Amino acid sequence: MNVPPGKASRGRFRYRRYGVYDLTYEDAASSSFTSRIYPLLDDLWAICKEIPYVRRQLVDSIKLAPAELMAYMVTTIWDGIYPAINLYWLAVLFDRLESGFRHGALSPDAYWSLALSWIFCAMVDVAAGRTRERSLEVLISRFRVHFIPQLIRDLFTVFPVEGRFESEFPGGAFLTQLGHLMQFTLGLISQVFVLLHAISLKQSPEREVLLCFCVARGFVRWLVPLNGIGCSAYIYWSNNCHFLKMKALFGLAFLTGYRADLVLDGIASSIETEYNKSAEQLGDVEVLGPTPWRTGLLREWYWDLLMEITLEHPVVIYALILSTHLSPSSIASMALLQQATRSISLNIGQYTSPDTPSLLGVCSQARRLYDAVNYQSTMPQGTEPFPRPIDKQVSLQYPGSDHHALCDVSFDILPGELVLVVGTNGSGKSSMLKLLARLFDPIAGEILIDDLPLLRAAMAFQSQSAVVYPVSVRENIALGLPPAFSIEQASSSETSFAHVEAAARAGGCSAWISRLSGGYDTQLQPSFDIHHGWLDGMYGYPSDALKEELARHKGHPVSISGAARTFMRINHCTPRLVVVDEATSRIDPVAERNILSAFRNARAGKTIVVVTHRFHQLAHEADRILCMKDGSVVENGTHAELVHANGPYAALYHAQVE
Repeated sequence: MNVPPGKASRGRFRYRRYGVYDLTYEDAASSSFTSRIYPLLDDLWAICKEIPYVRRQLVDSIKLAPAELMAYMVTTIWDGIYPAINLYWLAVLFDRLESGFRHGALSPDAYWSLALSWIFCAMVDVAAGRTRERSLEVLISRFRVHFIPQLIRDLFTVFPVEGRFESEFPGGAFLTQLGHLMQFTLGLISQVFVLLHAISLKQSPEREVLLCFCVARGFVRWLVPLNGIGCSAYIYWSNNCHFLKMKALFGLAFLTGYRADLVLDGIASSIETEYNKSAEQLGDVEVLGPTPWRTGLLREWYWDLLMEITLEHPVVIYALILSTHLSPSSIASMALLQQATRSISLNIGQYTSPDTPSLLGVCSQARRLYDAVNYQSTMPQGTEPFPRPIDKQVSLQYPGSDHHALCDVSFDILPGELVLVVGTNGSGKSSMLKLLARLFDPIAGEILIDDLPLLRAAMAFQSQSAVVYPVSVRENIALGLPPAFSIEQASSSETSFAHVEAAARAGGCSAWISRLSGGYDTQLQPSFDIHHGWLDGMYGYPSDALKEELARHKGHPVSISGAARTFMRINHCTPRLVVVDEATSRIDPVAERNILSAFRNARAGKTIVVVTHRFHQLAHEADRILCMKDGSVVENGTHAELVHANGPYAALYHAQVE
């Protein structure tokens, strides 16, 4: 693996390059003996501090459901030792077979008693499993009744998890994790004890060889590194610009949250073009996550060979060592060794799994519960009654809805008009603009521009809450340009960059962009990903120092006004129709006035439709005003005409200017 120059190590950290990723992990060799002991002592001290919470949890559990708690614990213990019982019966079977072959006589009665005992244990195991599940169900019910009302008393508690009533019960994490820890611990100890007992009954040299295998197994487990970098936790991130752009474009294309904005901005072809360019520039390089099972992070081949021989095929080595001393006893020993190693390996794997809770983690679950129960908020809850809710019906018949919003809406907009759409909340203004944008087809009425059906390619749409794409500021503004003005041109050409700056000034965000450390190259929303969080790369349980190191390499999410992207499209695509839907509702009045003024200045040869709550600034300049109510256009005319009519529009206008 190539390590970035000058980054092989820095203090306690070591660095490694894996495909498009940079990995950082702590150097175990640099850790002194005391630095390894102190964390163990800290954990022990932390466990001691959690004991009062554990005692309280157990006492409450006994009070709530004593019989069920006892049944749950007993059956959990049985689940832990049952594999050892199976191993014991197997050892007894091999011992009787060996004795029978040695003396030349096999007693059927002895095997019948063994078989019946084995079947009896299997029946007990089935019954224990059913009893355990039933006991857990009762405990869940009792815990919910007892703890949830206490947690409801303070609604500022973020516990339990919302939307998980069926699977969440306060106190359950402590109980189930404690059961798993008991099960794995008892299983490992009991199986090792049974195996050592079976080995002690063997004759020399089989006894010594089997004992060596058991010791070698634990030694190999301890000696073999977990992965190619020899640590259980590390962080990773990517600074590869081509990979980051491909990742962002992939999300833009396939995440449903961006679909409507992609349609409005018309940037599907730009995404395809830019993705192909980035893929060609990236080339054939590893882009899968740097998890230990990936080729680049696998341990060296000789470690895997050692594991395969000692852990997976011990019978082969056993037979080679005792090739001159093979006997019926040896065959029984090999079979026992094979079964025992598989069973113990499974138990060790569960015990060492990152998903298996530690004792400190189990105890902290009890503290977390009672911290939430005992929490006293200083925030006043309020005693005034909330006003009686008022029902409002919103319109537009979306797919799957039974309600109509826009009823018989049909009107003409003349070329070059500045149209103002007004109305109260829920009157259907934004719904009508969605029809203008062809996000939906009208079920009644017809919308024509220049006496022709509306074409989305000939428009620029500024939505109520324009989406911010997870690319740079410059690319966010340039997205939506036609193929002649690609994103790459906007990033490299000075002329195109001047257009980007002009659009940012018109959109009211140039001053804000200048204060960013990266300026127009600042990455917006860099933590974007499809599933787990882009650049939030952590494997295992990294230390606080590693988390701080990861934070140094992560960007911080920022946002940007969507108006700049709209002006970029207006300046280059010469759209016939510009639609502005409450695009200035979240900014101050001065900034709103400046942006609306910029839209007015850009209206030459364009039809502009504007929806804004503070419409009095545009009322006198509008060529046409559409006043909507309950999904219908109730008034249509100029400002003077509608004020003179003294209808719904006049009431809205006077309410603003007074």
